[in-house]
Amino acid sequence: MRRSTILLASSLLCSTALTPAYAEPETQSENGIETETIEEITVTARKRTEKLRDIPFSVETISRTELEEKRIVDGTTALRDIAGAVKPSFGDRSNDFIIMRGVGAVLFPLSPDDSSVLTFIDGAPTSIAASNSAYFDLQRVEVLKGPQSTLFGRNTSGGAINLIPILPSETPEGYVGVEYGTDNHRLIEGALAGAIVPEKVAGRVAFRARGIDGFLSNTEGPELGDETSYVGRGSLLFTPNERTRWLISASGEKTDLSPIYYTLQGDGMEKLAGYSVADETLEFVNLNSKFEYAFDAFTFTAQTSYHKADTVSRYNALDTYLASAMSGLPTSMFADPDTNHIYWTRHESRATQEFRLTSNPGSSLSWIAGAVGYQDTANLIQSVSLWLYGPLMAGTDDYNQTTTGAAVFGEVTLPVWDKLKWTVGGRLTHESKDFDNLYTSDGTTMAIPSFAEQGTMSYGFWTGRTSLAYEWSPNLSSWASVARGYKGGGYGVFNRAAPFGVARDPYDPTSMIAYEIGSRGSFLDNRLNLSGALFYNDVSQEQITAFNTLTLESMALNVDVQNWGGELEGSYRLAEGWDVGFGAAYTQGELLNVTSVLAALVPGLVDGNKIPGVPEWTFKASLAHRTHVEKLGLDAQLGDAQAYWRLDYSFIGERFAEAGNLFLLEASHLLAARAGLEWEKREFYLFGSNLLNDETISFGQAYGLSAATGEQISGVSYVRGRTFGLGAKVRL
Repeated sequence: MRRSTILLASSLLCSTALTPAYAEPETQSENGIETETIEEITVTARKRTEKLRDIPFSVETISRTELEEKRIVDGTTALRDIAGAVKPSFGDRSNDFIIMRGVGAVLFPLSPDDSSVLTFIDGAPTSIAASNSAYFDLQRVEVLKGPQSTLFGRNTSGGAINLIPILPSETPEGYVGVEYGTDNHRLIEGALAGAIVPEKVAGRVAFRARGIDGFLSNTEGPELGDETSYVGRGSLLFTPNERTRWLISASGEKTDLSPIYYTLQGDGMEKLAGYSVADETLEFVNLNSKFEYAFDAFTFTAQTSYHKADTVSRYNALDTYLASAMSGLPTSMFADPDTNHIYWTRHESRATQEFRLTSNPGSSLSWIAGAVGYQDTANLIQSVSLWLYGPLMAGTDDYNQTTTGAAVFGEVTLPVWDKLKWTVGGRLTHESKDFDNLYTSDGTTMAIPSFAEQGTMSYGFWTGRTSLAYEWSPNLSSWASVARGYKGGGYGVFNRAAPFGVARDPYDPTSMIAYEIGSRGSFLDNRLNLSGALFYNDVSQEQITAFNTLTLESMALNVDVQNWGGELEGSYRLAEGWDVGFGAAYTQGELLNVTSVLAALVPGLVDGNKIPGVPEWTFKASLAHRTHVEKLGLDAQLGDAQAYWRLDYSFIGERFAEAGNLFLLEASHLLAARAGLEWEKREFYLFGSNLLNDETISFGQAYGLSAATGEQISGVSYVRGRTFGLGAKVRL
């Protein structure tokens, strides 16, 4: 608590110090050069359209132009542009999840309904399995930091990412784009929109297909790392009169890949895999209906959504080289997938019905009130076999969990005096979970033939947020907020003791108090935009997967977490056509109150260990230039065309991969570039990704000592190296 007080006081001083720097916006700078006013950003971070400057908590946005120019295509590429947010990767997609400001699942989500940081599509929740889903045909991305349970629900204690698709328009518009590059990178995408019934019904369809070949040599099969993805969306916007708007949308996504799970590091092993089976297929479906009617005093919204995620994953339980190093046996003894495999089939769904009332724009009071009901289902079937571990890795689990909940919520912003506003809001939620699991043996010695488990849990809890915001001027505001987050308990997916008839224990709920103080503003004739915040999160009973790589014991447990830090991000227009973007985040965190059971399961885990997957420093920077080609002497050939180029750099500092802090992931430096020409609704460009060829390890796990050499060995996952190519786009 003392740290939080210091942070809040320090931030208040910093916010106040910024105030004298403000100058009234002008259209011309002192040197007489005309400057462009940076467009004021509107967001729906509180489920109603507002100016970003009026939001009393940290929000980062990525605009439609930035998404295109930075070639952001999914969760992985998007998070490189969000300081303070990271996505641990186990080499696949189905196990991806997001950590924001050090808040998220510790090591691995305990169950499918983990919601520490969720992705939403126009306010509709998806599953944690969709953390790395496609970002395409979007108007913007809104990244909401800190607990968002008050309005977004779903126990989003770390933050929320809201994807805002481009709406259908009356004016005909569309585009078609293609790319081709190294590693056989290929992409084709497009969209078409226009009026179906003039002034009454508009529609939009969009699609993308992309793929890339593998990059990691594999002695037991094809190269690993290849990926093919198809995604599409269709939407209809009904506007029968000035008061009514009804948006219906449907989207689908399918991705096939050969993931890079743990490969051997140590024993003099080069970058090489030994997987006789490694493939994964993910399919997502999203249906959304949002009906809005504007009364004189408020707007009524009814939003219905359904999300479905189906995943099939097949891979060896251990890389053949890693299994050989651990056991001292030849790799050939682990090459048969019948006796060395983990096969997953997952079916998950989320159905939500929400009704809400919101104040109309321009009202003296800004408020929202609503009610929501939801149901999440998960069926996970896991077949495992690894003869080396006997009954611990043998048999099939059929896991089912249904989460049903209902909540009422509200928030209001009140003027206290002059430019000071007070916001207070809360949500009351009741949630129940029904669980069952059936273990069936494959006949391995010592395992019982079958074992059934079941359980029911229910919770009633509240979450909320209160804040004070002061508007120093139309272009500068500061805020201080306190929020409470909560995640329900449940039943973990893994139970390696089921073959012996031992039931899993449920894990406890998680609660947190988050403190934040920050400022955002525009300066220097609106050429400089800055947003900064300091934060402190006190998390009680965070959920952790306790896993021992030597014995394969696994338990769903809890541990306390504290983290604190600061963020600063902004943009600066150096001169006409020259723009700089930047962002930095510092996060310090630790695991506390480690129980003896937890410490015994996880080698190296003690009080004060760093939060796995969370770097102290993340950083991003960009430099972009755009100019008319006449300045380059090319106007005769290209007419009224523009040339542009940009560089984007992101840095993720070193961090521990697991809770025992035994494997330190090196810092990564990623540099991307894009340069092109635009003329008469046409565009041609060159691009490059990871230009520094930083082939870092995305995840690592210590597996003890080699049976052959006595050296430390680990299982690691790699990221792709340098790629480059060319692209073209035609706009209608």
